[in-house]
Amino acid sequence: MKTEFRQISFKRMNSDEFKVYSKWSAKAYADHLIKSGDERFRFKALKEAKAEFRDVFPDGADSADNWLYIVINENNEKIGVLGYQKSPFEENTAFVTENVIKEEYRGQGYGKSAFAKIQEDAREKGFLKMALNVFKHTPVSYAMYEKSGFKVIEDHGGSAIMEKVLGCDKE
Repeated sequence: MKTEFRQISFKRMNSDEFKVYSKWSAKAYADHLIKSGDERFRFKALKEAKAEFRDVFPDGADSADNWLYIVINENNEKIGVLGYQKSPFEENTAFVTENVIKEEYRGQGYGKSAFAKIQEDAREKGFLKMALNVFKHTPVSYAMYEKSGFKVIEDHGGSAIMEKVLGCDKE
């Protein structure tokens, strides 16, 4: 069964929304680090996640070279968060920093639609490629990225770095 694209829009996250977002996002990332099977993170995952979060968003929602959006559906409901930053590793590459659709909206095409829109947004800003880190214990996300044309460029056991040349849509 092919999932249809859904009508969604993006709203830039403001400072108040960022405060709420930052509380659950660092905790969720820490949980993913632990589930990835990397024993280094068992006892210090939350500390590592918070430190990485501060590095990525030193000025919160106003951090330079970061685009953090609230995903809004056709009923004007806030259904997720999606964002990327100018890659600190490679020129002309956008690096996905967040991709979360609320559980009750998953499996309905919102994630696929939002992810296609974020690629278009990055392309419009002049980025030539997009990269992301995906945890292998999230098979639905991993499959969506593959179906979207992303290829593994680094394998880290419990996670992988994937990349795609923007403009090369598979579907």
